[in-house]
Amino acid sequence: MTGKIKIIIMIMGAVFACTAPFIHIFYPKKNAQFAVYEKQFEQRELSTEEYDLKVENLKASEKFIGFTNIRKFWYAIGKPIAMLYFSLLLVYIYPFIILDKHIRWVASISASLFLFISIYFITWTLWPRQDFPKHLYYCAIGVVALVGTVISTLINSYHIKRQKNLHSWLYFVIRDIKQKYISAEDKEQFVRDYTDQIEKLR
Repeated sequence: MTGKIKIIIMIMGAVFACTAPFIHIFYPKKNAQFAVYEKQFEQRELSTEEYDLKVENLKASEKFIGFTNIRKFWYAIGKPIAMLYFSLLLVYIYPFIILDKHIRWVASISASLFLFISIYFITWTLWPRQDFPKHLYYCAIGVVALVGTVISTLINSYHIKRQKNLHSWLYFVIRDIKQKYISAEDKEQFVRDYTDQIEKLR
């Protein structure tokens, strides 16, 4: 994946993550049809039985993934989506923190915790609440969130290992080869050449 594609994906992800907590405001708090039924009932255009039936049918049609309406769904999942994106972003960038190992360690732990919390609440939002008893429901959410966090950590560990291998190779080329194998008169040209090659990798 090229650098430009990565940047585009990250920007699109950031836009969605930052707007997700606000998507619910684009949906009405209550379907306008409820007010229509209430008015018809007050004007005696509907009987009690007809009114109750229409209201129940409308409520059933409004349900979305276990929530009474889509507005409540987006209200519940919006913030966890934002947290998920920024936790993944932190997981991605913390290997590049090389100035202070303590800051890097804190960033690593924080990324894992944020990732766990975001996965937990997204799972809570999407989970079909009627299928399992309450205690099993919460246990399942915790397991899914924990497994997701462990998998993400393992993937990131692999990424870190690759970065370390690349850094070791670069140190060998830049430092060891120049000191051990390049003559004094050729060192300046050698530095210019490998600098040009590194610039081409950006």
